[in-house]
Amino acid sequence: MIPGIAMAVIDAGNVVWSGGFGSPDSQGRVSATRTVFEAASLTKPVIAYAALKLVDAGQLALDRPLINYASYPELGGDSLAGLVTAKIVLAHTSGLQNERTGGASLRFSFTPGSRFQYSGEGYALLGKAIEAITHQTLANAVRTLVFQPLGMTRSSLVWESRFDDDAAIGHGRFGEARTPTRAKVARAPSSLVTTAADYARFLQAILNGAGLEPATSRLMQTPAIDIAPGVGWGLGWAIETDSTGRRLAHHGDNSDSGFTSFTMLDPLRQCGVVYFANSNNGLSIVKEVAQLLPGRHPGLALLNYETYDSPAFGSRGRLARKLRSGGIDAALAEYRTIQEQNPEAAPEKLLNDFGYFLLAQKRFKDAIRAFRQNIMAYPQSPNVYDSMGDAYLADGHPTAARDAYRRATELDSTNPHAKVLFDSLNARLRH
Repeated sequence: MIPGIAMAVIDAGNVVWSGGFGSPDSQGRVSATRTVFEAASLTKPVIAYAALKLVDAGQLALDRPLINYASYPELGGDSLAGLVTAKIVLAHTSGLQNERTGGASLRFSFTPGSRFQYSGEGYALLGKAIEAITHQTLANAVRTLVFQPLGMTRSSLVWESRFDDDAAIGHGRFGEARTPTRAKVARAPSSLVTTAADYARFLQAILNGAGLEPATSRLMQTPAIDIAPGVGWGLGWAIETDSTGRRLAHHGDNSDSGFTSFTMLDPLRQCGVVYFANSNNGLSIVKEVAQLLPGRHPGLALLNYETYDSPAFGSRGRLARKLRSGGIDAALAEYRTIQEQNPEAAPEKLLNDFGYFLLAQKRFKDAIRAFRQNIMAYPQSPNVYDSMGDAYLADGHPTAARDAYRRATELDSTNPHAKVLFDSLNARLRH
């Protein structure tokens, strides 16, 4: 259930193969040179490269607080804000959350620079600094610093109408088409749209150090902090090290719009690979793609994605097909068959994802039935009750939602989502 993939392979510093598989949407075929994908977090290495070019130009100092370049009212005057530097952001040690949801405020989990915590919000701060330094929007600044010098003619941090002629449409885990993001304002953590061929040009620049001073290029590729055995983080890249050498890697996952991506580089051997998929299932093949490069790839152990050959992966396709042909009754009957045949093919996450897929389609009562089935299968899991609460709330049953959230908090008192909604509904229903 991956509708389309675009890929490029680099060897000896040159692109030796690029191509596309499948369809970008319901028509046509994927092109490595034309089809534009949402790159998700593969935006971050591009932002890192742009920032380091400003370092070489003497306009940005890696260890100078970012509040010296731009104002950040969203930090609310927190004293820790003065410790956040470009280097800290690029190494993901800012202590800020990955992505704010709803009306959440920016908050520090720890003193900046003290440990690793992946943070897209840190990159958002760096993006504002780049805008202040260059006196341009982030989209224009990155176009000037990166895309134009490297000949990346089908890349942008904001959507452009010229991409409409060949743009991939993302898909969810059950094959459903998702609404594209089409960003109007650049987001430093994630708004890049690009092609496999364009991104390969960027990777070639990273491999040969184009556009950066040699010392700066080396600094980018040097671990700034260790995060797991054999895995660290440099300035914009995950870095894995084993007996075969050192590799740079990054993955992207925009689950809302249904895009995933992955890239890995071996600077010593001047080789690498990048691929983009218009599916939330795109990272199910990441281990196989990484085998194009030498090494054990310890960093992949940190990517907890369902593999294409796992029992549960096939179950998703079976549920989707039954839902299309026979509705929710047929889908849930198929789930029970799967459960009887092979319990490993029916993990808690299977029906949980299926229920949220139904919620997204506004099939609220069908979602409630899916979550109820999951509660029967996993009665001691707090997550299944939390999900049921979401379905009841969406279907207009606040009392039932409150009771589901209560059960979730009884099983896991640290569940913030369930606790906040239980407290809110409980207070409202008392009046």
